[in-house]
Amino acid sequence: MNRLRAYREIEGIKQEELADILDLSVPMISAIESGRRPFNGDLERLGYRKERLTLPDMSEPIHRARASTAVAAKKRAKELLRLAGEVFGELRNVTPKAPEVLMRTYPQTSNPDEIESLTSDLRAILRQEESGPIRNLTTLVERAGVCIVPIPDVPGLDGLSSWVNGIPVIGVNPWVPGDRFRFTICHECGHLIFHERHYDSAESDANRFAGSLLFPRDDFDAAMVDKPRLQHFIEMKSAWGMSVAALIYRAHELGYVDDARYRALQIQMAKWRKREPGEFQPAEGTLFRRLVKVNGGTSAVADKLGVNVDHLGAVLNWNRLRLA
Repeated sequence: MNRLRAYREIEGIKQEELADILDLSVPMISAIESGRRPFNGDLERLGYRKERLTLPDMSEPIHRARASTAVAAKKRAKELLRLAGEVFGELRNVTPKAPEVLMRTYPQTSNPDEIESLTSDLRAILRQEESGPIRNLTTLVERAGVCIVPIPDVPGLDGLSSWVNGIPVIGVNPWVPGDRFRFTICHECGHLIFHERHYDSAESDANRFAGSLLFPRDDFDAAMVDKPRLQHFIEMKSAWGMSVAALIYRAHELGYVDDARYRALQIQMAKWRKREPGEFQPAEGTLFRRLVKVNGGTSAVADKLGVNVDHLGAVLNWNRLRLA
C-alpha cells in the first residue's frame, strides 16, 4: 500500500475519482496501489510531496466496532492515525524539549494478575502514584510521548491505536462524555503495550487493564461495601472519573457483584443509556497541537513536511460539537 490508497481512504473516494485527479487510467491506479507499477505522476496534486509516496510502518489497530460501523470509516480513521504518527514523530525529532517516548511493549497476556501488574508499570511511567485517582490522565499520557488525536465520525468506535514508526498513537472519539473518553485512552494504552495482534479476549483484557489503571485493585477493595447499590457507584464516579457502567463492570469482574446482581444493576442503568449522571467534558489532547504551533502552525508544517494541509488539520481539530 502507498500514499495513493491512503489518500483515497482519507478522502473516501474511488479509484475512478483518483484517476481523474491524476490524469491516469483506473487500471494504472490499481497497479500503482498494489505495487505492480511505479508511480511517476505528480503527487502534489494530492497535497503531498513525491517523497511521501511511501507510507511509514504501522501496526494494525486492534479494536472492536459495531457490525454497523462502516468499513470505509474505519479505513479513514486508520490512515488519519498513520498520518498523525508520521508528522508527530518528525516534529518531535526537531522540537527542543519534546517528550521522549517512554511507553514500551510487554509480552501479550490474558492473565488477570499480570494485566493488573502492567497497570502499576504504566502508572510508574506516567509518574503517577500506585494508588489514588489519576486526575490529569490525558496530560500524563502525552508526557509519556503518546500522540493523542481526535478521530470523530466513526459510529460504534470510541478509539483505536497503533505504533507508527515507533510512535504510540491513540485516536479517540471527541464526542463522548469525559468518563468514557478517559476509559478509552486507558483501554488503548493496554492495546499499545501488550497486544501484538487481535485475539478473542483482546477487548475484555484491555477493559480490565483500563479499569485497573484508573481504579487500582487495592483502592477498589477499600472502597467497596457489601451488596453495593447503584448510588454507591454513582458516588465513586465523581472521585475516580470512571463511568458507573465501568465501575459496575469492574466490581463484577473482581467478584464483588454476582451475575444476578450485575444484571439487576444493568436494568437499573437502562434509563441512562445515552447519558449518566455526573457527566463531565473530555480533557482533549494538546501536545500534537503544541508541536505544530511551535513549528509555525498547520499550514507551515504541512508545507515544510510536504503533507496535505487538510488531512493534517483533521487530526488537529478538537473543535467539534460534543454530546449533541
